[in-house]
Amino acid sequence: MALYHQVKRELIADIQSGKFQPGKALPNETELAQRFGVSIGTLRRAVDELVADHVLLRQQGRGTFVGQQDNDRFMYQFFKIERRDGTREFPQIRLLAFDTARASADEAQALGLRGSARVLRIENLLSLQGRPVVHDRITLDGALFSRLTREQFEQRPGTIYELYQRAFGVTVVGADERARAEGADPASAALLQLPVGSPVLRVARVARTFDRKPAELRISIIDTRTHEFVSSASAPP
Repeated sequence: MALYHQVKRELIADIQSGKFQPGKALPNETELAQRFGVSIGTLRRAVDELVADHVLLRQQGRGTFVGQQDNDRFMYQFFKIERRDGTREFPQIRLLAFDTARASADEAQALGLRGSARVLRIENLLSLQGRPVVHDRITLDGALFSRLTREQFEQRPGTIYELYQRAFGVTVVGADERARAEGADPASAALLQLPVGSPVLRVARVARTFDRKPAELRISIIDTRTHEFVSSASAPP
């Protein structure tokens, strides 16, 4: 393993353990390089990769900070729904359900679980410009989020991913998404105020933490009459 990869792993371990807190600055480069016994160049290469992964954030003239899963980052990196005229806003979220169950085969496969492990199933309705647009079905590994309660989830002060990060040390750094068109099932149709079978967009997202470990399965049913799923990609360096 390259030396900078070892440094990167140690920095990730410090973030996961809480040694480096979300929103707080890292020690200066000299201190970190001495701690890991590497050159400044090796340290910078490790930090550069974590910045590219959105784990760390550089602020000009201030230093390098541990990224926070706040509203701005959620809107920039993960929330991809906007009105056709380009209007974007943070959604209004209503909790519909919060239950425990045994994982289905699809849930176990997506989350890397064995057999019928315990999972948390959560449903949300997201509204934009005052009308329901997205029906979310979220599945979480019950072992990873064993202490999560309905009250804690519903009364979180920030985003869902911020709750994962601050309360459980689970930092979502990326996601794999698959989208397809389908007809609205009765539950989603009722919530989105559509006739059953109306065309909707189904997006399945597996949110991942470090080392691509699955953290969350989310199935989003999106009413695309006035809104679109917008994704952008950068060319590889």
